[in-house]
Amino acid sequence: MNLLQSLRNVFGAKKRDAFNDTTWFDGYGSVPSATGVQVSQYTALQVTAVLACVRMIAYDFAKATPEIYKQAANGKKQVAKTHPLYTLFHEPNDWMTWPDFAAMMQIGLALRGNAYAVIVRNYGGDPLFFVPINPDRVSLYQGQDGALFYMVSRSGLHELAILANEPLLIPARDMLHMKGMSTNGLLGFSPIAIAREAVGLAVAQEQQAARWMGNAAKPSGILITDGKLTPDVYERSKTSWKQAQEGLLNSGKTAILEGGLKWQPLSMTSADLEFITSRRFQIEEIARMFRIPIAMITEVPSSGRTDPGMLAQAYVNYTLSEYTTIWSAAFDKMFGLWREDLKVRFDMSQLLEADLAQRINMHRLAVLGSLETPNEGRAGIGLDPSDDDGADKLIFPSNSTPYGSDHSGNAPDGAGKPPKNGGNPDQPGANK
Repeated sequence: MNLLQSLRNVFGAKKRDAFNDTTWFDGYGSVPSATGVQVSQYTALQVTAVLACVRMIAYDFAKATPEIYKQAANGKKQVAKTHPLYTLFHEPNDWMTWPDFAAMMQIGLALRGNAYAVIVRNYGGDPLFFVPINPDRVSLYQGQDGALFYMVSRSGLHELAILANEPLLIPARDMLHMKGMSTNGLLGFSPIAIAREAVGLAVAQEQQAARWMGNAAKPSGILITDGKLTPDVYERSKTSWKQAQEGLLNSGKTAILEGGLKWQPLSMTSADLEFITSRRFQIEEIARMFRIPIAMITEVPSSGRTDPGMLAQAYVNYTLSEYTTIWSAAFDKMFGLWREDLKVRFDMSQLLEADLAQRINMHRLAVLGSLETPNEGRAGIGLDPSDDDGADKLIFPSNSTPYGSDHSGNAPDGAGKPPKNGGNPDQPGANK
């Protein structure tokens, strides 16, 4: 029995749900809020706004494929295929793809401000694979000499087997640790713990709205009569009305009234409107917490309101770039890439890809501006390369070539400045 299971047995395990002990669960690692809601990874993700933000960040980040390269003297990038990270960026372990691994790590970083992966090495010290760990099951320990260690509460047969040869306290050199905002440099703040009141209020509001709908506690009208009901008629009418009309399953059924009873509908009160407005405000609060443009989780932006291209650019610049910087710096420090002049870069071109018309125009301008070859432009819009001569060469406009070249006049290369206004080169002053 591992430490996690022991703690749950001591303090009492609550009801089981779709989140099992090997991944996520409620209670462990939670913090209380003023609403009485325990805020944890599980309860936070029950809020649709939190789920939308975290899912967007995690899976958009997973689209940004990493590459490791060295910058050559001529400015060209040389992919470092012999470095262990090159393989790990394609296959971080035997059971996960890179998008799987990146998304899981990013979920922990977005919710808890920390992401952990045990680095399993061979006897030579080279990394073999990564084992991502839920941040709620990792504790930081400090030795008397200042050394840092991480204790992983192992859970599940697979994780127990994979980490069987790892020590109970894993040294910092064998733990890939991404951390967000921090005041001690050792651990990142947990966003859902710091903003627990905003998250807890959103959870409480959703639960309250769900209970209202489930129990039909909000009356849409009242029964009135000009006469006086006998106790028998009153009890019979109340019981029959409750059985026939209460709850969602009975919504819309025809009511049969007796004793002169009449149905009078009620309009929405100002308190109801305020509750709806408050729920909308909580969505803005959640979006602000994760630095997500509100239009990206509330509605599809239209050209008349927010330009989709500008919105995507802002999202990449101010949200995703924060995480790519954290990841790149973590790899650089952990594997000493700077000593070998190596760099890790995340390709986010897929996230900034425009519609087909804009992409065609962009590549057309790039070809005309000598920034890419025609075949590179064709590849950029998903077309096969051309076999025509010159399709793999940069095109230089005639007004940007050296004087005397065969592109700007009839004279051979090196013949000097071409004739002015196309005049006779033998005419005196023609080249002045």
